[in-house]
Amino acid sequence: MANKYLDTSFVDKAIKFAVDAHADSERRGKGFPYVIHVLEAMEIVATLTNDPELLAAAALHDTVEDTDVTVEQIRAEFGDRVAAIVHAESDEIDPDIPECDTWRARKQAAIDRLRCASHDAKIVAMGDKLSNMRAIARDYDAKGDELWKIFHAPGGKPDHEWHYRGLAKSLCELSGTAAYEEFTSLIDHVFTAPEMELVDMSEWEVSGDGYTAVSYNHKDGKKMMKLYSDFIPVNVPQKELRIANAVHDMGLPTPRGLGLVTDGTRVGVEFERVTGKRSYSRLLADEPGNFEKYMRDFARMCRQLHSTPCNTKVFKPVEARFMKAVSTCSRLNEEQRRIVVDFMTSVPSTTTCIHGDMHMGNLLLAGGKNYWIDLQDFAYGNPLFDLGMLKFVSVSPSEEIARNTFHISCAQMRQAWDIFADEYFGPEAAEMEEMVCKMACLYIIYFADMIQFFPWEQEWLDRYMFNKQ
Repeated sequence: MANKYLDTSFVDKAIKFAVDAHADSERRGKGFPYVIHVLEAMEIVATLTNDPELLAAAALHDTVEDTDVTVEQIRAEFGDRVAAIVHAESDEIDPDIPECDTWRARKQAAIDRLRCASHDAKIVAMGDKLSNMRAIARDYDAKGDELWKIFHAPGGKPDHEWHYRGLAKSLCELSGTAAYEEFTSLIDHVFTAPEMELVDMSEWEVSGDGYTAVSYNHKDGKKMMKLYSDFIPVNVPQKELRIANAVHDMGLPTPRGLGLVTDGTRVGVEFERVTGKRSYSRLLADEPGNFEKYMRDFARMCRQLHSTPCNTKVFKPVEARFMKAVSTCSRLNEEQRRIVVDFMTSVPSTTTCIHGDMHMGNLLLAGGKNYWIDLQDFAYGNPLFDLGMLKFVSVSPSEEIARNTFHISCAQMRQAWDIFADEYFGPEAAEMEEMVCKMACLYIIYFADMIQFFPWEQEWLDRYMFNKQ
């Protein structure tokens, strides 16, 4: 099928202009043409807008600062709006003063200018700064702190951290977008993690536990926190805090995150407390007489979530998470990878909300209201991905995992799935069973290199994904 017609002449003109302006220029220390950075910045901006003038400004953002092109030339060729954005992106450098002597002053001026810039200028800046941060993160992973020697910043790594955290604050208007989340995540990866409040554990009481985290309530009755096990990397709670607040801002029922906390060993997130809460897994364990009712209520809440349109500017497609896992899973050979990728691409794409870790422990009931929790993998896509997670946890033969994580037996977990499928799918439940089993295989692959791999999981993969009897 031919691509839909789109007039790209304005953006094409900007790209050609940028290619000519940056001709014979190398991206510093990279060994490839400078224009590659320009095109990456455009790609990032395209995740935030399809406005041709903003895409053109992204292509041209370094022409005034790094080439002989002037703002007046940009204005003559592309208009006042594009010229204003490019000018806002350009540092002013005094050629008579060594760059290292003016570095911090210029960066502070750029941070201040960006903080007061228009929304349009911030979108273009996001493309530039994220592209730069991606390059720094790649080089840092390869070279470590030797990386900072190639830059002009006189203070080395601390200066760069100050600069990029300042940029993040100036761009906070874009908080919640996938580009901003990636930007701040890479900053946290390369530099020290943001400050965390050291909590006094004598003021907190355990309220629930699981395989990866323990929940606590504060004695003041207003706050709760979730401390992750010490084997969980710090970026997990950081991501959970950002995502939880983005979901809350969409109007979905979830507690608002208050900040990062630590007990000195473990790291976690502090939330507004939902008083009188119990997870659906606790409800199933504590009220066996209402087992079916609670599972049907849970299924209806899942169906409601899965019918909610997701903000695709803020969240990522769920497929990206699994594509990455498949590409790195040590337990798959190349033929198996191809089979899994072919299967995933055959699943119809949608743009409705996906919890990402959907099971009975991640929905709370309090005062007649439901609240979703543990949203670090929230995304958009086909609901089958969420159903695969629930199926995965429902079929595990480990009595210990079932009891410790969900507070019910393996037999009850399977019973819970049957009730859920009947309510969620209705008459099509039996017809959908094999597809959901295949989706569960994706979670086996996703967790294969993280936690213990059980023999039943290989048998499940062989049966449902690789068609081995």
